[in-house]
Amino acid sequence: MAGVAALLAALIAVGGAAAWLLLRPGEPGAREAAEPFVAAWSRGDDRGAARLTDDPRLAAEDLAANRRGLDGATVRLRLLDVTEREDSARARVEVAWQVPGIGRWSYRSAMSLRRVDDRWAIAWSPKIVHPSLDEIRRLGTTRDPARRGNVLDRNGVAIVRPRTVYRVGLARDKVRDVGASVASLAAVVDVDVRPFTRAVRGAGPKQFVEAITLREPDYRRVEDQLDGVPGALAVRAEAPLAETRSFARALLGTVGPATAEQLERLAGERGPGDEVGQSGLQARYERRLGGTAGRSIVIRVEGVPTETLLERRGRAGRPLRTTLDAGVQRAAESALGGRAGEAALVAVQPSTGDVLAVANRPVDSAYDRALEGRYPPGSTFKVVTTAALLRDGLSPDEVVDCPQTIAVGGRSFKNFEGNAQGPVPFAQDFAQSCNTAFVSLTERLPADALGQAARDFGLGESLRLGMPAAEAEVPPGRDLVARAAAMIGQDRILASPLAMAGVPATVAAGRWRAPRLLAGDPRRAGARLDATERDTLRELMRSVVTEGTGTALASVPGSVGGKSGTAEYGGGDPPPTHAWFIAYRDDVAIAVLVENGRSGGAVAAPIAARFFAACDAEGACG
Repeated sequence: MAGVAALLAALIAVGGAAAWLLLRPGEPGAREAAEPFVAAWSRGDDRGAARLTDDPRLAAEDLAANRRGLDGATVRLRLLDVTEREDSARARVEVAWQVPGIGRWSYRSAMSLRRVDDRWAIAWSPKIVHPSLDEIRRLGTTRDPARRGNVLDRNGVAIVRPRTVYRVGLARDKVRDVGASVASLAAVVDVDVRPFTRAVRGAGPKQFVEAITLREPDYRRVEDQLDGVPGALAVRAEAPLAETRSFARALLGTVGPATAEQLERLAGERGPGDEVGQSGLQARYERRLGGTAGRSIVIRVEGVPTETLLERRGRAGRPLRTTLDAGVQRAAESALGGRAGEAALVAVQPSTGDVLAVANRPVDSAYDRALEGRYPPGSTFKVVTTAALLRDGLSPDEVVDCPQTIAVGGRSFKNFEGNAQGPVPFAQDFAQSCNTAFVSLTERLPADALGQAARDFGLGESLRLGMPAAEAEVPPGRDLVARAAAMIGQDRILASPLAMAGVPATVAAGRWRAPRLLAGDPRRAGARLDATERDTLRELMRSVVTEGTGTALASVPGSVGGKSGTAEYGGGDPPPTHAWFIAYRDDVAIAVLVENGRSGGAVAAPIAARFFAACDAEGACG
């Protein structure tokens, strides 16, 4: 026994650590304790990592809180070295976070280890997460949303830009009787009472519950009335808006809080609460207009950022320049007015193909029927049919009978606008939009003649607009009856208002030019019309206005040419009809569509007349 005691004394003299290891042969060292902590934290097991510390509850809270503060970031750690000294040790680690929307962020940290019940444990401190943390300082992120780019018209005028709005709602701590306050607010502004009531009842004690966002002029009209609503609050803000609620709304689109689906599609470029394009150009060009938010990793004390640890600068949104003309667009909106039913008006510039105005009704609909809608064009297509007939040798002076009805292949065709004129020159048949006269000429044309002529007016050509746009279809008639219906723009012929605006534009300019909506896009043009054909079509379209179905435009200054259309669709006896009018004057051409509008001459033509009058008032059509 004396020999063993002597040996122990000698070992202790050599060094405490060595003696300890010999006394506990095979016991893990500090590195073996640090490695499981590093591995657990790296795989996202914050609780598992916390259990390896000397204060598992506090460590779990700190690890989870800081990961939450970094928006659920993932982390990878690399153990650099471990230094042991008797019952204590120190480990250095490299910490590398992958933070959503920010990317990689790395730094070095350190942790102390100590023996607890004959094992090594991590001596917990928030500084392990980051050297600048303590009991009240937490990691967090901030977002500095980018300023959204404006939408510009052809002249560089911002038609969508930040404008003052007021977020109107109820301040929960100022509301004593929820039902009474909601009812009082609903009497002043448009509020969906039941869901808003639930939202107010479920709000936090000091929460502001928004009911509606109003443009400044709308807010000023109800400002005094809101003073009488218990708990009402109006918060001034800015939003990217056009000059009026109706101004090219379906085309320009709207901006609103990002949905979960939009956040996923934008892949980290936007965050919860960010405003993104919801429809129209705003949605189509979100990345361009929305820019990139600035992002920072910060230290927060009680939720307030106090120090910036990493900054990623954002990029402001870029403007989007369109071919729209603000004055022409105002004229289009004025022409459609407060119409509640489905309607559209498109204006283009014949010399360039530039789209000058796109107006749709109803205002609240995001569906851009002016560009995307496909309808039978009815008698507006007679401009194309006439071009085909002129190429076949028809003279405007040739007498073509216009009876009340005519039968082709067992189907009876009748006139919608104008009366049966009897045997009159074709020019008069055109002015009065005589269906039976056109149908009687069916067999004069080859089966593919209408399709070939239509392409010279852009119908059937591909459109590269930068926005969804329906392409027109002019398929060949499958039999004699179909060919007869095609002569008057029926059968399977379909076109959008944008496509039909290209028809009068082609007559005005003498060639079709592809519609262009974005100022930087290239221009495309079709073949020139024969000069005689062009001049004849101009004379015929002018006669529609002076003595035919378009006399609603007779008082419009200048030389206006037009063509009405009443297009059947669906079933029924008689079937329902859409009303059309296409027209041009100088370097502006338009198409007007009114769904279920009965008669083009009676319903759509007056809208066209109002457009030119409003355009002149704006000084935009000269």
